[in-house]
Amino acid sequence: MPHRDKLRGAWAILGGSFDPIHNGHLYLAKEVLSLSPVEKVILVPSFNHNFKGDRIILDYDTRLELAKEAVNHFAPLHFPVQPPEDYRSPIEVWDAERGESGYTSDLIRKLKLQRPEQAFAFIIGADNLEKLPQWHDFDWLKEHLHFIILPRPETSMPCDVLSLIHHSILEMPLCPISSSEIRDKVSHKQSIKELVPPAIEDRIMELYHK
Repeated sequence: MPHRDKLRGAWAILGGSFDPIHNGHLYLAKEVLSLSPVEKVILVPSFNHNFKGDRIILDYDTRLELAKEAVNHFAPLHFPVQPPEDYRSPIEVWDAERGESGYTSDLIRKLKLQRPEQAFAFIIGADNLEKLPQWHDFDWLKEHLHFIILPRPETSMPCDVLSLIHHSILEMPLCPISSSEIRDKVSHKQSIKELVPPAIEDRIMELYHK
């Protein structure tokens, strides 16, 4: 992986609406930890999503609660350590965007102020690269943030954008699960078994069936 050393010890941010969180998100976090030298992956549910806007179904507190419960049940199974009393999950959920703008640049600035010695990276799918220069305060982002890029089938890598940013490309098999698929299945009273963690399956069925 190019620039691998720049990720050593970094904390990788995985942002999103998580509407709802699903096994694809957890798989992605696990793979980033397995295939790169980052120290932990932090899921940050968006308080304000500047691209999805009012298309988000669940309120922020509910999405945050579901994400925390999903990670709490997932991490001990996939990341056993000894001794158990010293267990610390390499996947965490942070309430970092409450009341914030929803802009990635503002989030990273906030985290850097809180932890000035810590290096951060941001996980992004290749399908979002083309619009990356349109992100708020892109000039600051391209100078101060390292992007972990996940290739997508049939999505080309825009070389003009890649040349502007600090980045590493992380090849991994994709997990074809989406939040929209889950919402659609719930609306049609179809099973979402194996798409979401068992611990939150019934809760998701209840929340999205209203």
